[in-house]
Amino acid sequence: MPMLAWRERTDAPMPAGLVAAGAPARALVGALARRDAADCAGLSVVATRDVLVVLGPAEQLPWVDGVRYCAPAPEVSGLWLPTRLMPDLPPDLVHAALRHRVGGVALLVWTEPDFVLSLDDRQPVDAAVLAWLDKELG
Repeated sequence: MPMLAWRERTDAPMPAGLVAAGAPARALVGALARRDAADCAGLSVVATRDVLVVLGPAEQLPWVDGVRYCAPAPEVSGLWLPTRLMPDLPPDLVHAALRHRVGGVALLVWTEPDFVLSLDDRQPVDAAVLAWLDKELG
C-alpha cells in the first residue's frame, strides 16, 4: 500500500539529485568513480542497502540509465520529492508529519518503492566514499 497518494507535476523543477537502486546504483557509482575529484566536488551522497541518492547541481549530476530525479519542494525547505510527482497532501503538512515521525530536517519522500530517507547525514563524494559504495553494492 502506498504511503502517499501522488499526482503528476505540471511544473517539474530542475533536478538537484538522483535516486538509483540495483543495477543503476552500481552504474552510478562507476560513473562517479570515472570522474576526477574536481568534477565530484559539489556532489554529496546518501546510501542505504537498497538505494543510492546523489545530490548536487543539475549540471554536475551524471546521466545513468534507470535513475530517477529529485529536487527540493519549492514550497517547503527540507522536503525533497521526485521531480515529476507531488503528494496529494499539502507539502508543508507532509514534511511536518514526517519530521515528527522520522526525525531529520531534510527528508526525501519517494515512491515506487515507497520510502522516506533523511538527507541530513549526506557525505561528500570522494574516493573513499566511492570505494566503500563499490564494495557494498558489489
